Amino acid sequence: MMVEVGGGDSMVVLRCCICTSVSFLALELELYAMENTSRNTEVHSNSDACSNTVFDHHRIDENFDVDFRELGKDWIPECAEGLKPYIDQRFSDLDKAFIFYKEYGRSSGFDVRRSTERSDKDGNTIEKYFVCSRSGRPDDKNVDGKLQKRRRTVSTKCECHADLVLASHQLGGFYVKKFTESHNHPFAGKGGMQFLRCSRSLTEFHRTFIFDASKSNIGASRAYTIFKSMIGSYEDVGATVVDFKNFARDIKQHIGKHDADMIVQKFRDIQESSDSSFRFEYRTDSGNHLTQLFWADGEGRKNYEVFGDAVSFDATYRTNKYGMVFIPLVGIDNHWKSVTFGAILLEREDNENYIWACESFKKVFGKDPKCIITDQDLAMKAALQISFPLVKHRLCMWHIMKKFPSKLGTVFCAESGFMDKLGRVIWADHITPDEFEQGWLDAVDEFDLNENVWLKEMFDMRSLWIPAYFNDEPMVGLMRTTSRSESSNFYFGNYVQRGDTLSEFYICYQSAIEKQRNNAKKLTHYDDFTPKTITDREIEKDAIRLYTRDLFYKVQEEIRAGCMDIILLGMTCLDNVKKIKIQEPGKRTRIFEVELNMETHFIECSCKLFTRVGYLCSHAFFCLGICGIRTIPRQYVSNRWLKNAVERFSTLELGEISDRDATILSRRVQTQDCWFEFQGCLSDASGNADVLEYIKNGLSSMGKHITTTMKKPRTRLNSEQIEELIDSRVVNEITIQNPNKSNNKGSRKRIISGAEKSIGCNKRKMRKCATCQEYAYHDSRTCPEKT
Repeated sequence: MMVEVGGGDSMVVLRCCICTSVSFLALELELYAMENTSRNTEVHSNSDACSNTVFDHHRIDENFDVDFRELGKDWIPECAEGLKPYIDQRFSDLDKAFIFYKEYGRSSGFDVRRSTERSDKDGNTIEKYFVCSRSGRPDDKNVDGKLQKRRRTVSTKCECHADLVLASHQLGGFYVKKFTESHNHPFAGKGGMQFLRCSRSLTEFHRTFIFDASKSNIGASRAYTIFKSMIGSYEDVGATVVDFKNFARDIKQHIGKHDADMIVQKFRDIQESSDSSFRFEYRTDSGNHLTQLFWADGEGRKNYEVFGDAVSFDATYRTNKYGMVFIPLVGIDNHWKSVTFGAILLEREDNENYIWACESFKKVFGKDPKCIITDQDLAMKAALQISFPLVKHRLCMWHIMKKFPSKLGTVFCAESGFMDKLGRVIWADHITPDEFEQGWLDAVDEFDLNENVWLKEMFDMRSLWIPAYFNDEPMVGLMRTTSRSESSNFYFGNYVQRGDTLSEFYICYQSAIEKQRNNAKKLTHYDDFTPKTITDREIEKDAIRLYTRDLFYKVQEEIRAGCMDIILLGMTCLDNVKKIKIQEPGKRTRIFEVELNMETHFIECSCKLFTRVGYLCSHAFFCLGICGIRTIPRQYVSNRWLKNAVERFSTLELGEISDRDATILSRRVQTQDCWFEFQGCLSDASGNADVLEYIKNGLSSMGKHITTTMKKPRTRLNSEQIEELIDSRVVNEITIQNPNKSNNKGSRKRIISGAEKSIGCNKRKMRKCATCQEYAYHDSRTCPEKT
């Protein structure tokens, strides 16, 4: 092969005999790697002819220039004198020696790695080799001669002989016995320094950031982008996006087959240390695989004690790698916001699993709710009839109403007017069951939908979801809030991923719960501020003193409506009991009857709003006003809507945290204080170069002090660091097997289209595993023979 370089008098013909493809690739690597010659120093150890020859630049192809003066020469790193090793240099241990050599490589533009060592008969290391990462021969992975298609990979090895040899010293520690400085390859340029292994290191700050981002469903790639934005540039991140992904992968691998054991052990630890009121139940199958899991912490149980009169069971999917069904137990708190009491994970949505969930619910919470709201799941309905025979079961209206467009047609529901007419009787508060049935039948008959099978089914089960059939039952607004259950599912969906292990899922679940409870604390804080009144009635000021701000606004609307144009039709008085008939201007066809006892202030309205939601209606406030009653009768002030309801009315006592958890909490607080102190210093510097240099020097000095005083230098990720992050430990002996993969909704594989099948896109390619040396559908990372 002949390559002509240069032109005119300076033309030089370089003749290279290439016998193998490996030699050709080696030559190409030498040609294409000359990108930063200013960093390197030539060593002229060959003939005088080579040292006196002048080479010119020539473009081998239109995109690359090569300096042939670098061919066949050695490269010697240029760096600060204090970073370069020297013969007889002493180190107290091998780790510090390796850190020194790695820093020397990082500043010079090459990677290093540990290599062979010699030990004495007692196993003590007497000689250790640290080498350039490009030492050794490139592996030829096609020696078996098979034409199996492989991934395109490259080898960085080029038989570089640069190394650092340390030997044990008679006075202790190690000394530099041999130092080979020259390399046979160019070094990384300015743009490539960030990709060297020695320039990439996931610090505790990196790991904590990646892990904390995962709690909010932010994956490794997005976390890397966010981290770059915080730091300023990709060069300053100190790691690549692959490093971020590998860390997330390492956490999953560490959990692995211990997942079920870890989550159960974590619940035991919580119960014994940080939350003695924490309760959980679980069950396994004949193979000891986890099949059901129920948990509720002390705060959730306190909330249930006050707000647990109506509970929503609503399953959601795609929340964990096993396909288990996630069922949050949701109610409404005193701020009219969703509150989560506990959660359930089930292997399948069948009668047996739901019965177990209901029995665990009774065991953990100790008392039954007054009403349970679910979707139209038949297995859940059957389980509730067995476990809660005396509890009212109702269907969530939102789940049913959202099905109308799919059952009747989107355009029809949007443009025909059918939904408007039907909605007047579905959502009406004050109609009787007979009036609803007549209104439904009129709407169906008008639009000729009498033969629609689905509408017939909904009409047959009308007593389970139409408000007209349970106007006298306490629902606290849970059933009629049009997206309460779905918003809960969407809320948790922002924190969990379908590939999460159970341990990761619980961490993300706790992150969602913490946000929910923090929002409740914020609303409680705002309850101390006085909202504006819209009337001059004393009863409105009384409501401000009693209710939370959100509930006050609802009561305020009823008080305002009671001061508007309500028509008094008549009033009678017998035995100090007044019976008042009134009528609203917009509802002249309906007459409301209010009965008021002037001695006991007992009041009852035919609209039954207090029974349904727990606060008085506008009709009651109107009658209280005309009868001269200036405050809300206390028997009609429901505890669940009052300020600080949980603290005032819950009897459950939460235990104190253990010393271990207190230590961990104290360390976290110290870390946060250090971070905020550092940020405050940067803020105070305000871009002043001298102050920033002072901060940098101070941090550098502290870093050196910490490094010298630590027992061991920082090493790669280990099990203890992972367990500290996930706050869960791996048990030595597996007692509970991981759940089997479930085939519930959302966990099934995507159906492959006929077009994809025809072109074979669904076929996986076999490749050679480096561990078992077999062609299979796995690689060395997922090899079943890997221990």
